[in-house]
Amino acid sequence: MTPDDKHALRRAIRRARMALPRAYRQAAAEAVARHARRFLARGRRIGGYLAAGSELDLEPLMSAALFRGAVLFLPQIPDRGRRLWFSRLGTANRWSRHPRYGIAEYHGPVLRAHKLDVLFVPLLGVDEEGYRLGQGGGFYDTTLAFRRRQVHRRRPLLVGVAYDCQRVARVPREQWDVQLDYLVTESGLHRFPRQAAVGA
Repeated sequence: MTPDDKHALRRAIRRARMALPRAYRQAAAEAVARHARRFLARGRRIGGYLAAGSELDLEPLMSAALFRGAVLFLPQIPDRGRRLWFSRLGTANRWSRHPRYGIAEYHGPVLRAHKLDVLFVPLLGVDEEGYRLGQGGGFYDTTLAFRRRQVHRRRPLLVGVAYDCQRVARVPREQWDVQLDYLVTESGLHRFPRQAAVGA
């Protein structure tokens, strides 16, 4: 698949996602929270995200995680490089907006992704084997690179979050892509069989 094909796929998925009615989006967010309950145990370190644009809203899931006693972490973009930190959400008002990307970030104690138990991963498209198409910034690819080097590592569990309309037969793959363990959509929880890393 050429770069132009990848751009076309991104545009098509974005259009499909943006066409979803507001009521459908709200119902989907609640359904995703229900389908993901098995991951939200007390004391688990859960990585979430704040939805941007037409992404599926993770707020109901994150609220459920906190209610069940999980510890919630949100991504924080580094000053240099693309390897994300994850900041522990607390009760103090320590929010700011990233000057370049405009994303709201919480400033609490930070850790790296490999210290999380479960990471809910945003995506633009996802295929039948659990490979994701992101926005193109490379932040999650860089952050999760350790999973390619340690193929049998099972932490954190990587759970993609999407609407069903974002599922495709196959996304273009690069040698640095990391396979998801699960996908959660409005229709349910889907598990992917583990495969060797791309290019291994």
